[in-house]
Amino acid sequence: MQSPNLACSFMTKPVSIFIILTFAFFASFGQTQKGSLYVFVGEKIEVSQFYPKADKNFILMDGAFKAKYKIIQNIYGNYKGDTIQFEAYDHFGEPAFSKYKYVLLFVSVYNGKLYHEKYQFFDVYKTKNGRWASSYKVDDYEHSYNKNTPVKPELIDFEKEVSYNIKGRSKEDVEHLFPSPYFKIADNKAIAVYGNYAEQLFELKKTGVLKERGIFD
Repeated sequence: MQSPNLACSFMTKPVSIFIILTFAFFASFGQTQKGSLYVFVGEKIEVSQFYPKADKNFILMDGAFKAKYKIIQNIYGNYKGDTIQFEAYDHFGEPAFSKYKYVLLFVSVYNGKLYHEKYQFFDVYKTKNGRWASSYKVDDYEHSYNKNTPVKPELIDFEKEVSYNIKGRSKEDVEHLFPSPYFKIADNKAIAVYGNYAEQLFELKKTGVLKERGIFD
């Protein structure tokens, strides 16, 4: 069986098979990863694309990347070492997490190798009280498994302004992704006002996406 993060299909089958096999890989991956997850705040060292060897009957639908990060703070799991190297697969090209210097990452063990939990990360920033935090994340709060989450957004005093460029975005997108009072809108920026600390961000993933994938009960 290939890496669970690879979206692939038999070359001779119709497009529908692509979708079916993609979901199959995700399902089997989640069911085998209980107790094999590392969650940490990491500082980017290097993220570079590579071209993995694949069975001739499969087409690789994702971009493949090797990532190396310095571990700043362990949040979950007992990873030994100051740096970590893992593979990441992304259907849209370069992984979004690689655009940020510091991120909260989710890495799982599969067949003795480390893989990024596909699409799961938070961009994080230092706060004035010396902790790591990110802005309010609407997709995690609105996840169907998080309807009754005890985690609540709180005012975060970041060391430096945390903001996102909203130039060119529709009014509807801005209102959905950067709602008031969690963000202040000014000068084509959504400035973070509320957010959550790294430990709380992990809880949102643990009871939301990671539970849905079968990693947590």
